Amino acid sequence: MERRAGIANKYSLTTFFLGACCIAWPSGATAQSLSESVKTLSGSASVFTGVTHTRTDQGTSTDTNTEPSVGLSGQVGGTLERGANSLALQYGGTLETSRDTAGGDQTDNSSITGASRYTHFDPSSRFDFNLGHTVSSVRNDTGFVVNPSSYDTQNTLSAGAGLRFYPGELSTLRFSAQAGRSFGKDSLNDQESYTATSEFSRRLSERSTGSLNVSRSWSDERGTDITIDSAQLVYNLQMESGYFSIGAGGSNADTEYTGGTTSQYDAVTGFVERGWVTSDWRTSIKYERSMSDSATDLSLNLPPVFSFLPDTVKLRDLSVVDSLLITHNTQQVCDVCNLGVYAEGSILESQLSGATTHEYRVGVDLGFQLTALQRLNFGYSWQGDADEDASVIVDQIHRFTTAWTRQLAENTSFGVEFRQSYLRSKLAARSDQDQFELRFVLSRGFALSGLR
Repeated sequence: MERRAGIANKYSLTTFFLGACCIAWPSGATAQSLSESVKTLSGSASVFTGVTHTRTDQGTSTDTNTEPSVGLSGQVGGTLERGANSLALQYGGTLETSRDTAGGDQTDNSSITGASRYTHFDPSSRFDFNLGHTVSSVRNDTGFVVNPSSYDTQNTLSAGAGLRFYPGELSTLRFSAQAGRSFGKDSLNDQESYTATSEFSRRLSERSTGSLNVSRSWSDERGTDITIDSAQLVYNLQMESGYFSIGAGGSNADTEYTGGTTSQYDAVTGFVERGWVTSDWRTSIKYERSMSDSATDLSLNLPPVFSFLPDTVKLRDLSVVDSLLITHNTQQVCDVCNLGVYAEGSILESQLSGATTHEYRVGVDLGFQLTALQRLNFGYSWQGDADEDASVIVDQIHRFTTAWTRQLAENTSFGVEFRQSYLRSKLAARSDQDQFELRFVLSRGFALSGLR
């Protein structure tokens, strides 16, 4: 697969959004130092050199390719808060130049993924608004790739506002609107969506609330206009050990194709979620059944936990999706280690074609603090696709990462990374691939925490 989007375009959109957030931040904040608004903020910039070896199975033979490379990478993430304003973000990007030792060809690869969300919410005011941005690696039905920079890249900008009324001491009525637009190149068409929502919520007890949510979404995706009406009754309970939420309702969709043909679909929807939260660990389990399309999802559904951003997002048409997601983060596996785990499985039923597909993803990140200056990390992720038979994986990829880091100075470190990728496909048009990459990385970072 060819690289679809240039790094200049990707960075310009990200810079535009972050600049918009800074403009939206009240002017009074300019008189206040950054450190007074920081809750957590960290980042790093790195230079690296390495070598990548790729093996491609051609059936009767195996093609091999070895490429030395040099590059730059960086990441930033954190939360900034001041009064009614908050900004949560996480971005990472890489620019790499490599040379084929056999053919002498030079290639430039770039990738960037991440998300950010700016929110203004003042309990004493009736008005709230938000701005959001995601940059995602996306794919249609082209399968997985061993080099993440080969995925198509899509930027999504969103904005919304809400107005609250208080019909009683225990009740709140909120009307809101949210709009989003996704940008891509070549095979990725621009997509847009608009959603209007009304939500009536009432406090049932000191720790529980009930609400009725009604919404209508309009989206334009690849020549198809889709309107989705949804209604859902929701119950939320805050507990000493965490939280519990459950909701049930239904959705109805109308589609209009370019030729004027129309179709109507409906589905029962709902969710149930249980979360356990302590000072040292957090676990959540969520089952959800929903009706939506990619344009609406990319505009509205920013992930609540940025650390679990998926490696790739598969674009789809109007579908009913059943998904189960489990996440766990802990600092107490042992005295000197931390663990992050996620697992998700989804069943997608296309309302337009009638096809049923299954998607899976699993990830583990385990870190050990060997000494005061040395750290060892192990990472594993797996993604798989299946058709109607959930047990037959037609396309999958395994990724392993082992990294050793040595602190050289207060904010400077040197590291060695070894990455392995194994692509396995049962599709006739695709070949199995193995890729091994060794990197030497010099990084300079910063970290701020709890300085408000």
